[in-house]
Amino acid sequence: MSTYLFPVKMALMLFPFLALVLALPVFVGQYRRYGSFVFWRAVVIYTFIFYLLTAYFMVILPLPTVASVAKMTGPTYNLVPFKVVSDFFKQTVFVLSDPATWLAALKQNVVIQPLFNLLLTLPFGVYLRYYFKRSLKQVLLLSFGLSLFFELTQLTGLYGIYPRPYRLFDVDDLMLNSLGGLLGGLLAPALMRLFPTREQMDAKAYERGQRVTFTRRLVAFLIDNVIAVGLFTMVVGLVAQLLHVTAFVDASGLGNTIPQLMVFLFWPAVAGGQTLGKKLVRIRIVKRDGAACGFWRLAWREFLLYGVAYWALRGLIWSTTELFSKMHQTPVDWLLFGLTLGATLFFLVDILVAGLRRTRAFHDVWAGTTQISTVERPVETESGSSAK
Repeated sequence: MSTYLFPVKMALMLFPFLALVLALPVFVGQYRRYGSFVFWRAVVIYTFIFYLLTAYFMVILPLPTVASVAKMTGPTYNLVPFKVVSDFFKQTVFVLSDPATWLAALKQNVVIQPLFNLLLTLPFGVYLRYYFKRSLKQVLLLSFGLSLFFELTQLTGLYGIYPRPYRLFDVDDLMLNSLGGLLGGLLAPALMRLFPTREQMDAKAYERGQRVTFTRRLVAFLIDNVIAVGLFTMVVGLVAQLLHVTAFVDASGLGNTIPQLMVFLFWPAVAGGQTLGKKLVRIRIVKRDGAACGFWRLAWREFLLYGVAYWALRGLIWSTTELFSKMHQTPVDWLLFGLTLGATLFFLVDILVAGLRRTRAFHDVWAGTTQISTVERPVETESGSSAK
């Protein structure tokens, strides 16, 4: 029994890290599709990956040494179907008329191993029917495919790492795994009554995806200012070095201005009101009436945010340094400090309140623009399937 529990313990220790790495692309893809993320969907995807990790560990663990495998002389495969049945009748201590033998029989390998292979893919069938909406025929074929992958992993000695297989390639395992997946598919409808359906998850996700939340705007802001501006800054710096104008670019401030203009003005002007960040989270800048936002309106909006609000913050930092670090406490410094502090607090509070209340911030109000979601709910066809 420890042979089967050890992989589970390994999966439990590695799961928080491996599952996060493996699930992250799926989470991103789901967010891109729906414009939001439903908690129960995260649970389903996360547990599905945990199950696959555990199943895979059960197939390959515990790992023997290469030297011990090289000394093995037993068979590497079994192509005789139903050998598990003949082995059961040959080795079992089970006697139907003697209840004292029943528990002992359950502890024998001729019972545990076939039962393990049956249960190994049962959750796979449940997930395929419940979340991935596969038919029973597809569940059977995919379960067979998963089982074949496991068996080939064993037959190849863990993809050539070992000189020969250290576990048996068994045609009975293929049949039992396929049957286990099919059994899971048959049990899924009963289990599905206890949890939200895939359709309910999708409907909730699409409903949330129509709203431009503070989180979506914040993610877009971080992507634009960290990734997009960072990449353009590197490009500008490289071009400046090639043209031998680095000193001029740094002194004139073009090293900061050009990336900002590219990311927040020229890019969205060409891309229909979407920066890189907004494209990824599927939101768009448009006019208040929903029409496309022109270049000059977009330029005015970005000037209010990055030309006024940004430089108000920079001015506050500069005046604070002058007053409390360099001790240049002149009336002009105090006046500048008060003006920039007031402006910065206004901008920050306005943006925060607008984000939390899902209203327009000052730069959108003054520029006559708004942000909309580009997520579209699929249209149901007559057959019940969805089409874009």
